[in-house]
Amino acid sequence: MNRINICKNIIQSIHDYITNQDNLDAYREKNRFVRKRKLSIFHVIMYLLFTSKASMYQNLFRIRTELNKIEFPDVSKQALSKARQSIHPDLFLSLFNISVDLFYKQLPQRRTWNGYHLLAVDGSKLELPNSKSNFEFFGEMFTYPNPERRFTSGLASIIYDVLDDYIVHASLSPYLASERTAAKEHIATLEALDIFSDNSIVIFDRGYYSEGMFRFFSERNHLCLMRLKSNVKIVKNCKGDTMSILPGNPKLGTEDVKIRVIEVDLPNGTKEYLATNIFDSGITPSMFSELYFYRWPIEVKYRELKTRLCLEEFSGTSAISIMQEFYINLLLSNLASLIKNEADNNLQVPAESANKHHYQSNRSFIIGCFKGLLPKILCTILEMACIDQLYTESLRTKGKVVPDRSYPRKKLKLVCRKHSNNKKVAF
Repeated sequence: MNRINICKNIIQSIHDYITNQDNLDAYREKNRFVRKRKLSIFHVIMYLLFTSKASMYQNLFRIRTELNKIEFPDVSKQALSKARQSIHPDLFLSLFNISVDLFYKQLPQRRTWNGYHLLAVDGSKLELPNSKSNFEFFGEMFTYPNPERRFTSGLASIIYDVLDDYIVHASLSPYLASERTAAKEHIATLEALDIFSDNSIVIFDRGYYSEGMFRFFSERNHLCLMRLKSNVKIVKNCKGDTMSILPGNPKLGTEDVKIRVIEVDLPNGTKEYLATNIFDSGITPSMFSELYFYRWPIEVKYRELKTRLCLEEFSGTSAISIMQEFYINLLLSNLASLIKNEADNNLQVPAESANKHHYQSNRSFIIGCFKGLLPKILCTILEMACIDQLYTESLRTKGKVVPDRSYPRKKLKLVCRKHSNNKKVAF
């Protein structure tokens, strides 16, 4: 089964799920959406899936005209805002989980690196609207030298299948929450979903390594690769490819754990150090250097979420609204990636071709079109065949893949909020 068919099956499963009132009743607030009202829970769900980053007045006008089949009622934006607060965000988490579950059940073959499945974990700061609800849920912070300026932020954390371009699990916590705790939550979820195989490697950036974190993986027989900070004790004794021991503590019931530390030379002349519990001698230090840089797509995925899907441009200001839109954007990202990856497979240039470059489809084009198509498919205004049409069009929007392209990182000083609630786009 190709990824286009998987995408269709996921959309059909989501349609079946949100049109079953018993499923929806599990996520509504008690005594809400009970009596016959103008605005049903299905109406609110469709609005949240349909809405753009424009003003609510524009979105309400567009949904009444473009999704006329669902007969969206003539309600005020205040009524809609109040109604969405009665829907638990776990509903949209369930829709996201449907996309993950069906993808791994129906994918014929997962992509591998030297026989290993590669996963990456990373966290990222999300700028959130200032509101009483967000201050209470995510915490209130202030800046120096002006402690009177209060704001709130969230810590997004995802575990990402870097070879198959798919977000497997995610969480949104207060900004001061622990990234390591979020990573452990990801691993526990993957174990429960039976996605974690014996040949899966989880790749981490600096900041995740600790003896406790490394033990967590070793005790569960999960493979990992962690970049080390230069001041970590085991770095001082590393000479190329070194085996070390993390001593156990009998009082705590912990045993000695073997750890492999690899020194890697970077192109700029500096060195970095990697810690792993992969003891396969066939994987050389140079291969570990290649393996670590497979972590980079998770950074690109965050860029997609923040710039293509405008993740931080929240339409609501409450914690419930933030969580709802967080999982909706993850769902859209996964479904769009299915179309892009199938198109990219079709655009692979044969070895004997005279073309100088490889080509790939335009992710922004796919995301923009797909976001408009999904709610219309769920409302049965459009047929599932429009996914095939989008796939065909994505083959025409190909662009060159330029090798060895790089951009120096620019450190910019943040002087004000990037995402203001009183600034809305016109479309």
